[in-house]
Amino acid sequence: MGVLVAMGVFVGSHILLARSGLKAWAVARLGEPGYLIAYSGLSIALLAWVIVSLLTAERVMVWPAPSWAYGFALVVSALGFVLIGVGALAANPLSVAFRKRGFDPHRPGLIGWVRHPLIWGLTLWGLAHLPANGDWPSLALFGGSAAFGGLGVVALERRLRRRLGEHKWQRLSAGSGHIDKAACAGAALGLALWAAFLALHPVLFGVYPLALVLAEAR
Repeated sequence: MGVLVAMGVFVGSHILLARSGLKAWAVARLGEPGYLIAYSGLSIALLAWVIVSLLTAERVMVWPAPSWAYGFALVVSALGFVLIGVGALAANPLSVAFRKRGFDPHRPGLIGWVRHPLIWGLTLWGLAHLPANGDWPSLALFGGSAAFGGLGVVALERRLRRRLGEHKWQRLSAGSGHIDKAACAGAALGLALWAAFLALHPVLFGVYPLALVLAEAR
């Protein structure tokens, strides 16, 4: 029950900010960068609450982890962190991003291929953990995160298209994707974060994924 409450508050806070006037009020007072920092801090704090609730909850096994699950988690979570790193550094007026200005629709970088890297990165993080965590309430956390990310992309696109207008949306989203400096720097940042979380995983969660991968490979 604690995990469901924490997940409900986490999801509800994002919906409330998106659907009410709180975001506009906060941006007017903090500015766009200040709002994104505060929003990120709130999201991290609520996610920490969800994880603590998960770690202390009673487990009910739904399926055992298959032999390939830990390798799958390593590869897919690494890709997710790469997208998170790109989303953190690339200018992107078409999604959730720390930078809106400086975007060139003719040379959009990785945004031309992956319009919502931050959201898709978090979605892949959830998907990466599903096969290896076939218990309740882990399924609520990782499955809920993946579903929330996928549905969030659809809702965000609709909202931004209305806000920008169809003509401006088409102009900004018409460029072809390519690898640029922001993509390379973002990928490097994402892999560094992935390596840091991998090293801290046994401290934070009591499990060392790389050791599990090596054990299964023997």
